[in-house]
Amino acid sequence: MGLTRLRRVENGIYRTSSPLRKLAPHAARLIAGVARASLGCLVESDKCVGNDLFLVAVHELGHALGLEHSNDPSAIMAPFYQYMETHNFKLPLDDLQGIQKIYGVPTAMMEPTRPLPTLPMGPLTKKHNLAAPRPTSPPSLDRPSNGKPNICDGNFNTVAFFRREMFVFKDRWFWRLRNNKVQEGYPMQIDQFWKGLPRGIDAAYERSDGKFVFFKGDKYWVFKEVSAEPGYPHSLVELGTSLPQDGIDTAVRWESVAKTYFFKGNQYWRYNEEKRTVDAGYPRSISVWKGVPEAPQGAFVSREGMYTYFYKGKDYWKFDNSKLFVEPGYPKSILKDWMGCDQSDMEKNKDRQLPHDDVDIMVAINDVPSTVNAIAVVIPCILSLCILVLVYTIFQFKNKGVQQNVTYYKHPVQEWV
Repeated sequence: MGLTRLRRVENGIYRTSSPLRKLAPHAARLIAGVARASLGCLVESDKCVGNDLFLVAVHELGHALGLEHSNDPSAIMAPFYQYMETHNFKLPLDDLQGIQKIYGVPTAMMEPTRPLPTLPMGPLTKKHNLAAPRPTSPPSLDRPSNGKPNICDGNFNTVAFFRREMFVFKDRWFWRLRNNKVQEGYPMQIDQFWKGLPRGIDAAYERSDGKFVFFKGDKYWVFKEVSAEPGYPHSLVELGTSLPQDGIDTAVRWESVAKTYFFKGNQYWRYNEEKRTVDAGYPRSISVWKGVPEAPQGAFVSREGMYTYFYKGKDYWKFDNSKLFVEPGYPKSILKDWMGCDQSDMEKNKDRQLPHDDVDIMVAINDVPSTVNAIAVVIPCILSLCILVLVYTIFQFKNKGVQQNVTYYKHPVQEWV
């Protein structure tokens, strides 16, 4: 470590402060990530806690080689840490395909030298079921192939920031955005990424320990990366009896004061995560947050921690955390500024409504010329008239034949009498 030294900054993230970071940012990121993961192993000598050093090193090395985060939750390059078996470790197929797309597929497998017996002799194969190849679009048996929502429609359930990336939730779908751009492969179904999480969540935020908290109705879920913590969901009562028991509108974490704020209607609560209690004197009126609308649907703090952004409908408000009021000129369109939608996209999708699930759609087409309609009415009438005339004629002939028969048999009877 002669080339660099590590220093701790806000939120427990380690940064490098040396020329190494300027000359090789990816290498510095690798060292910082590995040091952060190994912190737990340095705290206790007998027991290694925290993230696995090897897995974090592989993940950060992938970034150094040019890989971005993957949409596949089972990949080593997934945006969230997850434990994998490290004995005889082999790259998941999604990561293997990604690195081969950058550097190409090897034409022939290299023969390992004797000092390197651990080098695989054959093609890499998947070891875990989690490393199954992911489809280009999420599979689904209960929706049409074109039933995905458009992010430019707006009207989301909530918006949150996880790992410095924006996550947008709507019904059973969610988008992941980076640099105001939707990542490839999204929207994705919520329960395909977070198993057990219901559709239509009300609020979400990231705790100081890196775990994600989701709210819906009177229940909440805690996830470690993509896996739910055992025993969840729990009732909101467990967070504090003074919180609204029927659900919240949004939640946001302020690391600067180590507090979490819950919003419901025209009130808000300040929550202490360590004591698991609501601070005394709450709830208070949301009017303290000057300019913030009632019942906000989402909130997140800027990277530098100076502003809090509130979302509702298709708009957002920029709140100054030190001055405690919304910046002039707000609200603005969240679709345009954060989702990358232009005016034509928003106007095109303004009146478009996606059909709900299990709804039969009937379409009436009336493009037949009027002359055809007239003929279709006249011809049946003429045919009906012809049939009536034919029936009348047959009836007349039948009556005439009966009268002749009676006259024919009348004379012999009279003669016999």
